[in-house]
Formats: sequence, C-alpha cells, structure tokens
Amino acid sequence: MKLSELIQNVGIIKFYNTIYGQTILKDDIHISRVQYNSSQVQKNDLFVAIRGKNIDGHKFIGEAISKGARVVIVEDETSLSDSLCMHQGVAKLVVTNSRKTLAQLANNYFNKPSEKLQVIGITGTNGKTTTTYLVKQMLEQSNFPNVKVGLIGTIEYDDGKKRFPATHTTPESLEIQSLISEMVNNNCTHVVMEVSSHALHQHRIEEINFKAAIFTNLTQDHLDYHNSMDEYLNAKKILFDSLSSSSFAVTNIDSEYGKKIVANTKASVIFYSTQRGADISAHETLFTTQGFTTTIFNHKSNTGLISSSLLGNFNLENFLAAYSTLYSLGIKWENINSVVQKLKPAPGRLQKISSPKNWIAIVDYAHTPDALKNCLEAIRPFVQEGKKLITLFGAGGDRDKSKRSIMGSIAEQLSDVVVVTSDNPRTENPDKIIEDILMGMKKNKITIIESDRKIALTKALEQANSGDVVVVAGKGHEEYQVIGNNKIHFSDVEIIEEYIKNL
Repeated sequence: MKLSELIQNVGIIKFYNTIYGQTILKDDIHISRVQYNSSQVQKNDLFVAIRGKNIDGHKFIGEAISKGARVVIVEDETSLSDSLCMHQGVAKLVVTNSRKTLAQLANNYFNKPSEKLQVIGITGTNGKTTTTYLVKQMLEQSNFPNVKVGLIGTIEYDDGKKRFPATHTTPESLEIQSLISEMVNNNCTHVVMEVSSHALHQHRIEEINFKAAIFTNLTQDHLDYHNSMDEYLNAKKILFDSLSSSSFAVTNIDSEYGKKIVANTKASVIFYSTQRGADISAHETLFTTQGFTTTIFNHKSNTGLISSSLLGNFNLENFLAAYSTLYSLGIKWENINSVVQKLKPAPGRLQKISSPKNWIAIVDYAHTPDALKNCLEAIRPFVQEGKKLITLFGAGGDRDKSKRSIMGSIAEQLSDVVVVTSDNPRTENPDKIIEDILMGMKKNKITIIESDRKIALTKALEQANSGDVVVVAGKGHEEYQVIGNNKIHFSDVEIIEEYIKNL
C-alpha cells in the first residue's frame, strides 16, 4: 500500500521526507505492514512509536529501523534525529497522538472492515462477557437469514472460521481491525465485542463503525487506572458519544449511570429495566435454582412470558440487554422467544459443578464488589435453611486496592463460611492483599485464611456437606495464576473436578 493511501485522513503535523538528499513523495513510499511492536518489524514496514504505561515505543525506533522500517511515526519529535532518519533512508512523520494514529492507520490498511458488517459493542463493569455470548447465540439461532457472528471478548476471539484464546478483553486497534477484516473474509455479517474502559481511553476502538452499543452497569473497578468514578464513566461514555445517528444505544436504566452514559449520544436510545417502566422491561419475575421465568414488556411490540435456565437477576439484566439490541436491529420477538430456553452463559459465569455427596460448587468470574454481591445474592435464596453458603475469593494484585475491604465485607455479610485467598497477586505480597481484604470484615462468621489458592480451595470444599453451596469467585474461565511476573497454569474448575473425583 502507498503511504499516501495509508495516511489518508490522518492528522500529520510534519512529514520529514528528505532521504539521502532527495525528496521522496508519499506516493513513492510503499508500505508492507503497519507495526507498533519493534520486534515484529520487517522490511518496508511502517512503525508507530506508542507511549505505554510502562514502555515507551520511542525508545525502540532504532531497533525498528535496523529491522527495515521504511517510515516511523512519532509524537515526540526529539526522539529521533533528522540526520539518523536521512542516513538510514527512513521517512519520519510527527503526529499529536500515536495511539489514535495507529487506529486510523489500521482502519485504512485493512480497508475499513467495520463498515462491511454490523458491529455491536458492549461496555460496563460487569456483564460484558455474558451479554456478548447471549447476543451471539440469539443472533445465530433466531432464524435471521444468513447470519454469521464474530466475537471479540475476554475469553476468546472467533473470526468466523476459528476460535482462539483472547489476549486482552479489547486488543490493540491493529489487532481489532485485523480480526474484523478476517471476519469479513470469512463472511461474517455481525461482530459482537466487549469494549473495555482502557480500550476506549487508549483509542483502541477509534474508527470502528458501531451499529449498536450496550451499557450494562458501572460499579467500582479499575480505579488504579481511572482516578475517580467520574473519569471511569467518561471513558465508557466515549463509546456512546461516538455513535452516529443511524446507530442504537442500549442502556440499563436500573444503573444510576444509565441515563448519563447516553446524555450526548446521537444514536437512538433504548432503555431496559428489570424493575420499572422502560422501553423494554421485565415483570413478575420468578427466580429458582433452575433459572428464571418472567414476562417481557416492549412498549412498541407484542412480547410475553419466557423461561430461561440463566441464574439470577443480573443474568436477567444481561438477557434484557441482548434482547433490546436484537430488537433494535429488527429481529422479531417470535424469532428471539424460540431460542431463549437454549441460551447458555459464558464459561466460568455461574458455572455449576455437582458432587456425588449432594453439594454443589459454583465457579464465577466475580472480581469486583458489585459482581461478588450480585453473584452471592443470586445464590443465597436457594441455600436451604440449616445449610451453608461457603464463599472463596481473593483480590488481584497491582490493581485497585480500595475495593478489597469492600469485597471482604460483602462476602462476610452474604456467606456462612468465608475463605480468603489469592487471585492473581502479581508483584504484590499475597498476605498483604489478604490483610487489606480482612480490614472490611468483622470475622463474625467462620473465616479461613490461606494464601495458596489450591490449598484454600481444598479447605473450602472440605467444609461442604449435603445441601451446601460453595461459591468459588474471581477467576471463572481463567486457567492461570499471575504470581510475580509469571503466568502459572491454574484452573479452579480442574481442582474442583479432581477433588470430586477422589471423594
């Protein structure tokens, strides 16, 4: 691709193109690939130097040039001398924001792939993963003609031909555009993707043409990155502020932020609620250990009674978010109603494992105060009188410390036995993280403290008798622990299944 095509509509402040004493025009420079990782640069690539939290890509410009970069893009004009560029036959472009520029370049390089299918973005503190899976299932099973759905999320990516483990909830813009391009090539008609606050703040979803966006909720999380809840909200709000007038904004009015998130959107807004009047709402809901039954009300079309195997009020919220989105895309209620009973949650989301001794374990990804509260409140009513709800959880290291004591308080209030352990301690001392958790606990319930998660999990399961429920929170689908800078294989599900096998 010619450089002139690649940088179309990209805001270039300066273009240094005097190479070996000759002026080279943008049309004369051929670019093979766009890269932001210097170790992956090859001959005739364009390298974008990005400033990250811990690593500054400007320090690797020399490496990129040595590997064959033809053009470098920088936002720090002093990072590379003009003479070095000239003597190496490399053009230099200066921009205001390298991350934003990378997104624009990626969109041009892959020929604007998001304009060739319908993109549905889902953001919020909790519920993103389950809602993406529900939207995907409902689209694929609703008899809507010729539907094929790609997925970008916390657990995995699906490009319409193959599925593979996710590296990030929302990857870097170059990877996103590449994935969507593959989906187009694989005849996908839709893509449903989780959109994290980090990705929004870092311009990773810049240039993506969203047909619909969903807001699930906003509760305390990521305050190690966003300095306040207002900053956190404003990061999420970027998605809705960027929607066009031909798009749809689906928002949870039960959340105190549900109206604020769409205050400035140009999109058509659809409000959903589990408890009061909204565009789409649920009435007379009955929750059981087998799922929920409710009547869905849509103020513009006929709906009715549904039954689902999904557990808890928050999964009702996730269902309403998914249904509201499909409704906005023109899919009829009768097509959706026919698949409701078949819907399954995402892996590691209220995943039930039964034992031969008549107790059950439930594995869930809940790792924020609100998610843990929702999880335990969904399960508590179904623990019979005289039986125990046993909760195991921890808190991540090198992350928001303020939520630790809050999670401790929630676990203690809603459980009969609390097991406090590690959950990806990273570079922090696991015992110090546990101390922070215990600050929120009165220790008026049976409390077991064990930093080794495998030992702690065994101790939690040993507490279980017939009729008890063991909630194992925090890791869900994850199959690793991050200890120090090392990622070590670890699966809550595997350990539980092995324990049950040996009973």
